This record gives sequence, structure tokens and C-alpha cells, in this order.
Amino acid sequence: MAAFAGSAASAAAVATPPPRKDTDHDYPLAGETLGLWRLVRGVGRGGMGEVYEAEYDYLNLLSLRYGPESREAIRLELRALSRADQARLASEMLGAPLPHDARFAIKACSARSGTPGHKRFLQEAEVAQRLGDHPYIVSVHAVNGGLPPLLGAKHDLRVDLERGKHKDVAFMVMDLATRTFDHTKLEIEEAVHVVRCIATALDHAHSHGIIHRDLKPENLLGSIQHPLLTDFGIAKELDQTEGLTRTGQIIGTLDYMSPEQATDAKRVDHRSDIYSLGVVLYEMSTRGCLPYFHKQDRESCLAAIRSERSEPKWPREQVPGFPIGLERVILKALAHRMEDRYQAMSEFIGDLDRFARGDNLSMFGRISPRRWLRFQLRRHPRLIWGSVAGCVVTALAVLALILPDLLDPHRRDLDSHLDWLEKQVVAPIEAKLECQASATDANRIRELDTRLSSFEKDRYPEQRQRRAALQARLLRSRSLLARFAAVSGGTPIPTDEAMAAKSQLELAVSGTDPGLWDLRASGLHLQEDARLQFGPYGAGTVYVKLEARTGPGFALLLKESGDPRHLSMWRVRDGWLELWWREDEKPEELVFRQPFGDGRSGTIAIALEASADGLRSWWGAQRVDDPKRRGLSPGASAEMMLLLPKGSDLATLEIWPQSGPK
Repeated sequence: MAAFAGSAASAAAVATPPPRKDTDHDYPLAGETLGLWRLVRGVGRGGMGEVYEAEYDYLNLLSLRYGPESREAIRLELRALSRADQARLASEMLGAPLPHDARFAIKACSARSGTPGHKRFLQEAEVAQRLGDHPYIVSVHAVNGGLPPLLGAKHDLRVDLERGKHKDVAFMVMDLATRTFDHTKLEIEEAVHVVRCIATALDHAHSHGIIHRDLKPENLLGSIQHPLLTDFGIAKELDQTEGLTRTGQIIGTLDYMSPEQATDAKRVDHRSDIYSLGVVLYEMSTRGCLPYFHKQDRESCLAAIRSERSEPKWPREQVPGFPIGLERVILKALAHRMEDRYQAMSEFIGDLDRFARGDNLSMFGRISPRRWLRFQLRRHPRLIWGSVAGCVVTALAVLALILPDLLDPHRRDLDSHLDWLEKQVVAPIEAKLECQASATDANRIRELDTRLSSFEKDRYPEQRQRRAALQARLLRSRSLLARFAAVSGGTPIPTDEAMAAKSQLELAVSGTDPGLWDLRASGLHLQEDARLQFGPYGAGTVYVKLEARTGPGFALLLKESGDPRHLSMWRVRDGWLELWWREDEKPEELVFRQPFGDGRSGTIAIALEASADGLRSWWGAQRVDDPKRRGLSPGASAEMMLLLPKGSDLATLEIWPQSGPK
């Protein structure tokens, strides 16, 4: 399935020309017979020969069985018959149909046997036989290498025909294909359809190991609905290592030549055809424009193709409003580096189908950032360079502002301490891995605060804000679990655990002297009246549990942080254990009351949970839910005050920023 070479294809692509007076001079075989066919007129010329319009030569075929002395008389009789009758007789003689209206294009090789031109012709014939039938490739019916016997590939005809003085002419017989469209006047949809059809033909050729190497509009025949690919005269086998192409040789048409093909024809593979077909699509969809404006001399033209810096014009530069999706398909096919193009013709076909369906074709994977930047520089050089200059100036200004801070050792030291505070203290407490900061950590935190306070107040505002934020997170996430004795019975608290609980309490409390606390079997004994302040704790929900042996003067007050009103208050007064509630400036409201011990001392086991859902209270095994009474506001923290009279024994104190300890 090969076709016309060089400009011969161009001539065959137009309507069949009328006979000319100088036909014999331009086309020496016009009127002659080659095998089954008579060459009617020449339709094109190329580097390896001429292309003729041909038809079946019934007179020659039917008279061959007779001797030379009677052959002319037989021909006179046959001329009296209609061409349809001649075709019927010839078909009966050969046993194969020979339609009377069949027209062919015969490409006759003008090179002598054994010359490079003759070898190229035979190579094209071999490619035609290998490709077989394809709907978008010009069909080849018979091939003759210049030596008998004549092989009719399509019908497998083997006929010993007299060929006279032209018996050594190599030729191939093809469908007479003409081009019925102007490739510079197509609509975009038509151009995409034509190129997609040709791409399927090339995909078929590539699957058979054949590269076309000379794709151009002149080699596309047929109609818009059914285009045909022709001229495999300089085709190459993919696995060819030695042959007609020499290293450094350049083969093809410059305007459609890939960079590697313009450098060394030995380096081309199927991706070179993808590049050339991309140029064809570019030209058809822009109505005749080419991606490069080549100079007249060959070397300057080749230099433009070979240079990676010579960026082709984008289609939108030729045609305003050009479809962006199709432009991206074309530019990917025209990538300078073979690795950046479509790696198979099937990928090219897939993107053409996506464009035809109206799918979005992203720039990513199709146009490299460097190509996009070159395009923008070409279209908007002042804007781009102005933007770059502005970015540089901005970067220098920002650097001038932040460089002193980056070089400030105090800032780096503060940032390092704040990083430690967040990762080693705040994060474990938020994850409930720790209850609160240890004594060592507390000392280091105080050192950090002392360090910050030693600088002027307007210095290091970012570090001060970060410290405040970490402090808020720390206070809202910390908890307290201090157990000194089991007043309700049960396993006694070990001494080392009680000592650890005392240390935790000392870190959490403010407003009293820890030196007045003694650890005893009954709990933490207070030698003087104590006013202990805790908080803030939690962020919306706080749970408090207390067990102690105490007396009159005991009180437990819980309020929202920053809000002067008491949410709730447990207290011992006049021999009663009472739970009071007060809101805003309203009078206190008694919620619960029960006798307290012997009036002078007793054991208290109470708990309180404050949240946005209301209040919950426990005393012993009893529980009261009071959703109507206001709890903490959403996200608010709670503060607590504990009043313990002299001689009290604190057994358990727990404060958790959620509903009960985990």
C-alpha cells in the first residue's frame, strides 16, 4: 500500500488534467502498455519516476494468445466492440473481474535497476505489501519490480505477458486517488477529523514497524469524509540499522520535519511522524499557517528546526480565539524533545477524541512551564519582566525587613523555648498524656516569662502572642488528680503516690503556703485556714470531685473565668451542708440542704459538673441534673476557689476539663 513520491503525489491530488500536446515529452510512457494496463496520461512527476492515469488494456490482453501475423486483425475486430464487451471477454479469459470503468494510478520507476532510486522504489513496494489494506491508506493492487513474473498482489494474478521494450520498468498499480478539498480552507472540526483518520493509518503503519517520514498535506488525498494517506517512498523500518539512510542524512520536507529528523535521519522513530502530523494539524486548523517562518536558505531553515530555543508560534498567535484545548494537543505533538511528545499515535488520537467530545484538556502534561513562560515572554515581555522586577524588589524589601529578625539571637532563643513549650508541655497535656506541667517544666516556663518581661513591651510581639496562646491552651487542657487518702474505705494510698499528689497540688494552687500542709493517714492535713484558688480549667465543660473531712467554714465555689458571678457554691454553715446557686445580681437560691456530720465536723463527698448543657451535682450516691440552671458558656473556662478551715483533712481533689476522669 504505497503511493506517489515527491511532487508526483501533488499532481495526482488534483483533478485529472486534460491531454496536452507535449504529453509524450513530459511523460514518455504515456500511451504505452505495462502488463494489464494502458497508461492514458501523466498526472505527476517525482524524484523516482512518473505517475500515470491508467486503465485496463483489453485489446492487448485479448490479442496475446494469437500470433504476431494475426494480432492486428484481431485488435481491429475487438475495437468494434464496446469497452464493456471487451471487459467481459477479458474477465472470462483471466477468470477474474476486470471492470470496464476502473481507473488506476501507476507509478513507474525511472531509475535503472540496481541504483539507489530503484532500491527506494522497491522499498516503497515492500512497505505497501506489508501494510496490506487499510481504509485510510491508498490501496496498491499490483507491484512489479522490473523482472518477470508480474505479481498482482490483490488478485494473486500470475500472467506471462509480453511487455515489449518496457519489460524492465518497475511499477506499482494503485487506486487513482484525487484530493477533493483544500487543506487551507477547512473548518477546525473538519481538520480534526481528517488528521484523526490519518493518525489511525499511521498507527497501523507503526504497528507494522513502518515510519512514514514525509507527512505533509500534499500526501493526503481523498475527501474530508474519507481522507487517504499516500507516498511511503521514504518510509523507514523501526528496527532498521543499516540501509538506504546514512548517518547525518536529512530526508523529508523541511516545513514538516521533526528536530531529530532535521539533525540525523538515523535517529527518527514513530514520534517523528507524530511531530509531522502535529504540523499538518497546525496548518489545517489555522488555514494555511505554519508554526515556523522559515528563511529561504536551507541551512537557516534547518537551524530554526534544530534549535530548542526557536519556539514555534502558538496557534492563537495566528488565529485569535483558537480553541485552547486543540492548541494544547498541537503543542504537545510539536514538543522539541521526543520524550515530551505523545509517545504513541494512539495517545494523539485519544486527545483528538477528547477535544471532539468537548472534554477539558488540561495544560499539565501537555505544555511544560518553560514553554508557557517563553510564550508569555513573547506576547507580554514588558508585563512579564515588570512582574519579575517587582517580585525581586518586593523580595529584597521583605528580606531587608526580616533579615534583622533572622539574625537576632534573642529571637531565635525565644522561638526555641516556645517550640519546646508547645511540643514538650502543651501537646502532651492536650493529649492527656500528662495532667499539668512538672516542677522542672514550671521553672523553665517562669524563666521564659521572665526573659520576655525583660525586653521592652513593643519588642517581639509575635513571641508574646504565641506565649499567650500557648498559656491559654495549657490552662484549658490541664487537669488535677490529687489523692491522699481513701476516706470512703478501700485500698490506702501509697506514700509515694501521696507525695506526688502533694507536688501536683502545689503546682496547681495559688493563695496559700504549702509549708502548712502535712501528709497523714487521713489525708492532707491543713494546720491553718486555707484559701486555695484553681484555674482556669477546660473549654466549655469542667468536672470537679472532692472528698474531705472538714468543718464549718468549708466552701467550694465554681464560676466562669472572667465572670464575677458564681455558678454554684457548696458550703457548710450552721450544721448544714448546702448547695447554693446565684446568677448575675439575683439573690442566692438554695438548691440542696442536708445535715452535716455532728454539726462541728464531718466527711464531705461531693462532685459538680458545669457545661453548656447545665449543671450536674452529686453528694454521696445522690445525683441531680439541672439543665435549666446556667452552666459554662460554650468554649469558656472555669475557675474554682476552695476554702478549708484549720484542721481539715483533704482526701481527694480532682479537676478535669471533661465529664469525669479518663
